[in-house]
Amino acid sequence: MTREITERTIELRKKLHSMPEASMNETKTKKALMRFIGENTKLEITDKGKWFYVVKRAGKENAEAIAFRADMDAVCGKDGKPGHYCGHDGHSAILAGFAMWLDGVETDKDVYLIFQPAEETGKGAKICAGLLAEKNIKYIFGMHNIPGWPEKNILIRKGTFACASTGLEIAMVGTPSHAGYPEAGKNPGYALARLLLAVQELTARIKEEKGFVLMTLIGMDIGSANYGVCASEGTLRMTVRAEKESIFEEYVSRIRALAEAEAEADGLAIKIEEIERFPATENCDEACDIAMAAANANGYAVLQLEEPMRWSEDFGTYLKTCNGAFFGIGDGCEYAQLHTENYEFPDEITETALNMFAEIL
Repeated sequence: MTREITERTIELRKKLHSMPEASMNETKTKKALMRFIGENTKLEITDKGKWFYVVKRAGKENAEAIAFRADMDAVCGKDGKPGHYCGHDGHSAILAGFAMWLDGVETDKDVYLIFQPAEETGKGAKICAGLLAEKNIKYIFGMHNIPGWPEKNILIRKGTFACASTGLEIAMVGTPSHAGYPEAGKNPGYALARLLLAVQELTARIKEEKGFVLMTLIGMDIGSANYGVCASEGTLRMTVRAEKESIFEEYVSRIRALAEAEAEADGLAIKIEEIERFPATENCDEACDIAMAAANANGYAVLQLEEPMRWSEDFGTYLKTCNGAFFGIGDGCEYAQLHTENYEFPDEITETALNMFAEIL
């Protein structure tokens, strides 16, 4: 990759960093990216409203199509304000820099660059995924910067790279009563407590019999600080995740069934809400081989992960209908963790990512 393209990409990244926008509100970010590509290339740009894509046409008809994707949104911090604490400013700037490189080369493939909104909420890929079938795309590739791993090392895994997950909010409502006469009311606390223990047991059983699953207790709210009134409302919040999509579907379904059974046993109304559901990111073996070959050609060390990342990534939505691979690039073993206020995308890996995309092509 040329020094000019790398430096221009880093300049763009810093500009994007100064204008973080929450999921589905990436208006300024999208405009800045489209302007950069429009001013620096002659590639086709198609505005799709909340997102856009760029095309480099092959020099022949009926060419094979390949896609690369980047996310544009920022993370909302504790104060509710967005900040680029996950590095999506770097991801989208790199794809724009890749567009600059593409404009100066000939290719025997049609190359689609997808600039996606709302990865953080798991909603963005669903909006863009139809393009893959529409354009008959053979492979799709994406990357993420990953702290805690050696800088510029390529992290990859055949099979699941990142777990499926969803938040579960389980609310139960009974009837209030005087604290001296609890039998006159219906208190959801006991059903929610039994449910929590039952989900723990279910998690251990599925993990032993079928593969990795995990339940994390996020919180539980029951009743109030009024010591004269029995609790009549309660909510249990948890995040559940699994390595395989098929196991995840069963896991969530069985948790729902347990919750409904506990509520029914105590005569309680129940509402179950899934929050920010993500599919498993299940890589294609052949696409992983292409990515590893690209790393080897560039002289980058390849680390094949023994276990999937426990966090989730909505790139898995694309992999449900298209072959492809999602890989990581190490930020450095001591680098600040994602989603923390001390984090900022490491510009040192920009050239690494650009070279990976160029070699994959």
